[in-house]
Amino acid sequence: YPMLSLGNTYSFEEVTDFYHRVQKALGSEPFELCCEIKYDGVSISLSYEEGRLVRAVTRGDGKRGDDVTNNVRTIGSVPMKLRGEGYPAHFEIRGEIFMPYASFDRLNREREAAGEAPMANPRNAAAGTLKQQSSQVVARRGLDCTLYHIASDTLPFATHIENLEAARTWGFKVSEHMKVCRTREEIET
Repeated sequence: YPMLSLGNTYSFEEVTDFYHRVQKALGSEPFELCCEIKYDGVSISLSYEEGRLVRAVTRGDGKRGDDVTNNVRTIGSVPMKLRGEGYPAHFEIRGEIFMPYASFDRLNREREAAGEAPMANPRNAAAGTLKQQSSQVVARRGLDCTLYHIASDTLPFATHIENLEAARTWGFKVSEHMKVCRTREEIET
């Protein structure tokens, strides 16, 4: 499955424009939108077979990214083996790997104490960390991962939010801040 870039909006007017484009494309057919927080990290696709993590790949150009499986295996919020049942035999789950501010601040204190320049921001620190040759270094840096999309030919549920809620039961970290909206006004609130 290609890993496409997410579109950004920076104002409610842009969200309204998007809503109206969807509405126009669907005509009179009712629709729902799942509103979620956008995490600013490194896009990741995790591949699972029979409930076990087999591959972790960055987005790269959308079709081919870097295999960072060994480094991702050190991130505590990424399950190596899924719990529960009902997950597809083969699927990909997409999300963001990021460096929490506490980890970022600790890393910069360590860098400054060693006479090194501090990292510019948590997103770049996360990206640089994932490219490390040593998984031990990655493990010490305190990365985290939040997932937001499942790709499979055999999804267990018909809606995006139901699949994400199922993923949470399988052991994935999924945002607590999701809301299904049926009108433009609901999006704003």
